[in-house]
Amino acid sequence: MTDPGLTTTENDADGESDLAVLVRARGRLRALVVQLETAPFADETAASMRAYLDEDATRASSAFARWLGLPEQSSNGQDDQALRGQS
Repeated sequence: MTDPGLTTTENDADGESDLAVLVRARGRLRALVVQLETAPFADETAASMRAYLDEDATRASSAFARWLGLPEQSSNGQDDQALRGQS
């Protein structure tokens, strides 16, 4: 069962909330952007991209789709701030 605050999902085998999945994916993507800016053709950058796709991309995409499907009043507030990196 998914609650309106992104705290639980049926689909997550690890019991991790959608919000936790999205915040972690956001952090990994920020690190990947830095790698792409500083060493776009390095083997380590390619490995980081593959690792993100293998480890987080599918879960993050599903969690993001659920977040987008929330009513506007539910997707605002603390969840929205966490996803946007605001405190």
